[in-house]
Amino acid sequence: MHFTQPFVRQHQLAEALSVSVVTLWNWRRQGYLPEPVQLGPRFVGWHRDVINEWLERR
Repeated sequence: MHFTQPFVRQHQLAEALSVSVVTLWNWRRQGYLPEPVQLGPRFVGWHRDVINEWLERR
């Protein structure tokens, strides 16, 4: 699985991994998932390259 859009939103990533958004945030807090970037006042996401690299190492 590789993402092609420049940023991956939390709901897209959760759906692709078949986990909940809460699980993503737990993984982030535990240091398992890379830190997201702020895309807007209420939107966060990850750079495509960061997530693709993380998926390859996973």
